[in-house]
Amino acid sequence: MAATMALAGCDAMPWGGSGDKQQSKAMVVEVEVTSDAGAAGRVRAVVDARNDPQRVDQSGVKMPYTQTFQVPLDAPFPLTGTSVEATAASDAAWIACRITLDGKVVAEDRAEGPGAVTVCEKKLRAGPQ
Repeated sequence: MAATMALAGCDAMPWGGSGDKQQSKAMVVEVEVTSDAGAAGRVRAVVDARNDPQRVDQSGVKMPYTQTFQVPLDAPFPLTGTSVEATAASDAAWIACRITLDGKVVAEDRAEGPGAVTVCEKKLRAGPQ
């Protein structure tokens, strides 16, 4: 009876869900590009999701730029990496990029000068990151 009472109060699981399986079904990857100019020369983003790879390749992108990707958690190691490369416009003094994974910053970079290129990349692997 003591064991039953001790377990009755344990409705939270150590991995953040509860016993009713309300865990997230997707990882959220957000790519951000900012600059002091009104637009970037080019923005390329790649989300290497095992079952749903996604890419963006655009020129003359209005700043600031943010793109959110949903990566389904329906495969082992559903995300192998994310990268973004952005080229500053000819009137820019700087350009910067940032990648967040489920709200946590995992990569950021900044480059200075007209036509400068900033690159953010995060490769994911099994084991300690």
